[in-house]
Amino acid sequence: MIETVKRQAASSKWYIKTAFKWSLIALLIGIICGAVGAVFSISISKVTVLRISYPYLLYMLPLAGITIVFIYKKFNVSGLGTDEVIVAAREGSNMQFLQVPAIFIGTILTHLCGGSAGREGAALQIGGGIANKLSRILKLNQNDTKILTRVGMAAFFSALFGTPVAATAFGTMVVNVGTIPYSAIFPGLLASIISADLAAFLGASPERFHVAAPVFSHVMLLKVAVLSVLCAVVSVLFINILHFVGELYKKYFNNAYYKVIFGGFLIIILTIILQTGDYNGAGVNVIERAIEHGQANPFAFLIKILFTAITLEAGFKGGEVVPSFFIGATFGCWIAPLLGIPAGFGAAIGMIGVFGGATNSFLSPLFLSVEVFQSAGFLYFAVVSIICYLFSGYSGLYSSQKIVYSKLGIEQIDAHPNHYHESENKR
Repeated sequence: MIETVKRQAASSKWYIKTAFKWSLIALLIGIICGAVGAVFSISISKVTVLRISYPYLLYMLPLAGITIVFIYKKFNVSGLGTDEVIVAAREGSNMQFLQVPAIFIGTILTHLCGGSAGREGAALQIGGGIANKLSRILKLNQNDTKILTRVGMAAFFSALFGTPVAATAFGTMVVNVGTIPYSAIFPGLLASIISADLAAFLGASPERFHVAAPVFSHVMLLKVAVLSVLCAVVSVLFINILHFVGELYKKYFNNAYYKVIFGGFLIIILTIILQTGDYNGAGVNVIERAIEHGQANPFAFLIKILFTAITLEAGFKGGEVVPSFFIGATFGCWIAPLLGIPAGFGAAIGMIGVFGGATNSFLSPLFLSVEVFQSAGFLYFAVVSIICYLFSGYSGLYSSQKIVYSKLGIEQIDAHPNHYHESENKR
């Protein structure tokens, strides 16, 4: 009996010590990511206002691209992106810290001059990079580095979007889909809460939309399920076009400078032809219009896919998640009334669905719907999250991501997105 009590006391002491250790680390990473995230978020907002106020900045896009390529070459981080952060989070390997200022500056320049991009690529790279560097400073072991890199990814995502629960799910679970690193959830959530609160205190605006969810009915649930399948198809289309445009760039441009200049001029020409700036930058105003007012151009989702592919595959920086919000919201807004779903609610469904399908996640989009839409229509969003995860197949924005289990069975497959088909596992 006495020996049992001693073992339990020793075990409790170890748990308390570990919890205290990760609480301190989470506090530190939350403060750093919250402060840097606030600066980054406010900077994006200010350059967006500048671009709208001074439309001629669009014509500086090729020059911005040249600057981005120069910085990446000078910092010796050319070709590094979100996939490298995911690998570092999985293996506990060291990142090149200069990737952090490079993506920070590159994303700001892209948004300033009208490239079509988001922010989450920068969030994962900056947050993961800061945490990875902190791990080396604290001389943590390889397993702790894996945890801390995930925590940093979550904390910075939370600082930008103001969604700590969704950020924790995304940052800690996007690395290996199908396995949950429970040891990373506690510090990830704590750091994300601190980061979001500090960023908001410093002036960063969290993403929030007002949406009216229909009263629950099985008929409406069936309609939402149909829309969810269509959103999964759109997410696959988005990913395939990104890869197709990327292959075209590789085929015709061996020089990174020529590639980014061509991409910049192409965005300028398309913007002039369309006579609107809706497809430049992140397009949060378009997302808001679709969700809160039920208004969207029927072709907006296709145009945004094209703008985003041209921008990011040319070498400009940012991310694909906010564009996926735009694509999903405008597609859902257009198609929902044809299915008997209110346009604004359809836009919200589309935003969550395309995000989940493109990133091979379903808990993160579900939590995102709760935090961004204040829990409206929770059951509907649960349906769209799981359907889009399943029906998007093995496509994905992040090729280094690992899908641990089959989407159609219980077999462990350890597949990477865009390089696996379910039929291969059945042979």
